[in-house]
This record gives sequence, C-alpha cells and structure tokens, in this order.
Amino acid sequence: MIPRVPFSAVALGLLLPLVAGAQGADVPLTLADAVRRATTVGPAAALAAGRRASIVGRARTDAQWANPTLELRRENEGAPIPYDDFATLTLPIDITGRRFALRSALGAARTRAVADSIATTLGTEYATAVAWWESWAADQLAQFAAAQADRFTELARYDSLRAAEGEVAEATAMRMQLEADRARFTAAQARAAAINARALLAALVGRDDPASLVLGEAVVLADVLPDEPTVIATARRDHPLLAVARAAAREAERRHAAESRGALPDVGLSGGYKGTAGYSTATFGVILTPPLLNLNGGNRERTAGEELIANAELRAAELRVVAEARAALASARALEDGTAAFDKGFAARADLVASAADAAYREGAATLTELLEAHRARADARAAGVRGQMDRALTRLALRRAIGASALEAK
Repeated sequence: MIPRVPFSAVALGLLLPLVAGAQGADVPLTLADAVRRATTVGPAAALAAGRRASIVGRARTDAQWANPTLELRRENEGAPIPYDDFATLTLPIDITGRRFALRSALGAARTRAVADSIATTLGTEYATAVAWWESWAADQLAQFAAAQADRFTELARYDSLRAAEGEVAEATAMRMQLEADRARFTAAQARAAAINARALLAALVGRDDPASLVLGEAVVLADVLPDEPTVIATARRDHPLLAVARAAAREAERRHAAESRGALPDVGLSGGYKGTAGYSTATFGVILTPPLLNLNGGNRERTAGEELIANAELRAAELRVVAEARAALASARALEDGTAAFDKGFAARADLVASAADAAYREGAATLTELLEAHRARADARAAGVRGQMDRALTRLALRRAIGASALEAK
C-alpha cells in the first residue's frame, strides 16, 4: 500500500514563493512550519515532481504505439507512358503482445514514480526536522552559555572588588577572572555553532540568510510508543522505499516479457489506392520483419538481468526496512528510559544548586572551587537536558521515518 501522495506540496510550491517575502524575520519558525516550507518553497517540491516526470517519461517512450505510415507516390512522371499514382497507408499491428507488456510496465513505472516522489518528499521532511532540532538545541546551548558567561563576569567583578578591599586573596580574584574569560570564549563557540547549525535549515526552507530565521518553541512529543508488531506491519505496508522496490520488480518483469516476445516477427498491414492507365484500383499487403539476423537476444539477456537485480533489491529493501523499524523502536524506547528525568523541573533543580553555591560563596561558607563545581554541574545538567530532549525527538522522528509516516505527525 502506497501512502497518500502529498501532491498539494507541488502546487503550493508554485504559489508560496510569491508570498514567502511576507513572512518577516521576526516570525517564529516552528518545526511544522519548517517542514512545510521545505516541501513547498524549498527545492524539494520541484525535485519530487521532476523525478516523477522523468521516470514516467522514460517508460512512456518505450510503451508508445508505433505511428502509421502514409505514402503518396507517383511513378512514370515525364515518361511517354501513363503515370501511376499510389496512396498507401501502413499500420503496424502488435500481434506478439510486446507493446501490451510495455504498457503494463508503464503502469508499474507510474506506481514507482509516485512512490519515489513520496520518498523524496519524506526524505526532505526528515532532513528539515533534524536540522530544526539541531538548530534549536544549538540555540538553547548558546543562550545558556551566554548567561553563564554573564554570571561569571559578574562574579569576577565581585571578587575583584573584594580583593581590592583585602577580603579575598588576589589569586582567587585572578582565578575567577580566568573562569569568566573562559566562559566568554565558550559562549562565543556556542554562538558560532548555532549560526552554522542554522545555515542548513535556512537552505532547506528556501532562505539564503540564516540570520533571518527565528525558531519557535520545541514541540511536545507523544508519550506512547507503538508495539513491535504494529511497527513492522506499518513499515511493510506504508514505507515508500518498499513501494518503489515492488513497482520496480514488476516493471522489470514486464520489460523482460516484452523483450522475450521481440523474437517474433513484427507485422504491419498495408492498404491504399493505385491509379494507373486511367484505372483506379485498391492495394493491400502484409509487411513482415522476420528476425533472421537479430533475435533480440541482447535485450532479452539484459532485461533478464534487470529482473534479477530488481527482485534482489526488493528483498534487500524488505530486510532493511524491517531491521530499521525494529532498531528505531528499540532506540526510541532506550531514549525514553534514559531521558525520563529530563522533565520541566530538571533545569530548575540545576539552577537551584548553582544559586545555593552563589549564596554560600558570598557568605564565605563555600570555596571558589565548590562554586565553580556547582556552576559546571549546572552547565552539564542544562546541556544534558537540551540534548536529551533533542535526542528523544530525533529517535521519534527516526521511528516515524522507519514506518513511512510523515514527520509532521511527530508530536
């Protein structure tokens, strides 16, 4: 079963570029918006439509009916004897059924083209979703790194004043200043990583300026994972790559049948008019092209090999799709267990630890080393929370891709 074809994306792709400029740079780009833009405004819609037209066009070329031949001829013009006029129409007749086999192959090619178009569109959806999540995570880490740098700069200024008043050792103030400088460098690295991560997303959604993108809030993912039999059955039924492989195997089988019939002679019927010496007569004939020198052996051997390849690729696709579906489900379950602690209070608890360390340090109840360790623990916890949320989302996306579902439904 082939999934529903998103051909509306192709039509929207012709209209949205006209209004794409209406979306200002300050409008948040959600995950769903990014995926829709990538499959409409971006080059994916034209790519999917082009691949579909190319596949169908090649098959149509082979399956077209042969044109009739009309001959108008005059003989003995200028001679002392009366001239003869001929009007002959020759119509090729496919008595071998070769053309019907090629027409059947055309039907399989249309099915393959539709499935290929779906696979191309879904591939773009998932690439865009991954790029959006990576950009979101990079933004979150960059924002936290900037806040961490500001906090360390404030503490360095505080220790500098205390060192001037003799309350702390000058070495302590210098150490805090070093930590502030390192935090600012880390913030700059995080900011650069966020800029680079956004470049791929901008290209996928049809933008040439990554700075014009403002990301929206992260989506909330579903909590319930399907069971393994459901995942495997859905993947076998809906995965577009399996639909492509099945249609390709059918197309190869019909092409082999067509070329096998090419060893039989082609037949044409000829009929027309002849005018000679004042008499009008009818003509009729049968035209044969006997395969005396060419038994079509090369094409028969080629299509036999192509049929073997197509069936082998179908078997490989079936194995790959089922294996990837099992692995994607197992990976999603593992991430569910590993990120169960990353709830909304996770970051708040990390902030509470760092705030308590700040207060204790200002009151002289904590050392500089304890303060720095608390802030590093906070940074690690924040990073783990962000990456855990992103990884959980990516494994859900991988599972949906493994069963041939749309990335837009991952929530």
